[in-house]
Amino acid sequence: MNVGDLLDARVLGPDGAALGVVVDVRLALEVVDEPEGGPGAGEDREEAGHDAPLSAHARRDAVGGARLVGLLVGPRGAGSFHGYERTDVRSPWPIPQLVRRRHRGTFLVRWEDVASVEADPAADPSADDAKPRLRLAPGYDELPAGLG
Repeated sequence: MNVGDLLDARVLGPDGAALGVVVDVRLALEVVDEPEGGPGAGEDREEAGHDAPLSAHARRDAVGGARLVGLLVGPRGAGSFHGYERTDVRSPWPIPQLVRRRHRGTFLVRWEDVASVEADPAADPSADDAKPRLRLAPGYDELPAGLG
């Protein structure tokens, strides 16, 4: 299964109640240490640290694997945030406000809180683009969707 297969998948709570659909995913990228003396070495690299934005790392090959952290679940299939989930993005006005309004009610669920991914019985099984259905584990957390 590809991560893209999860987009627009129905999400159910532990009791089977419909919570919405997957509108986006959150990934964590591994930053690979560069050899000493290579591009990005020295004070700038030390100050940037591993928690710095990816753009702080000069080399493209400084990025390792990606890990699925969580899913953004929205009340309707509203499409991607297109980067406007970042709370400090304010322009070009009014685009961030419109995108956030369209996504109100969207929350983040950690991947560890997904109990199962199964075939959706409501979907047409003969369709090429049949989406799975996700059921969340008891005690899951609805985390804020925005990035600080």
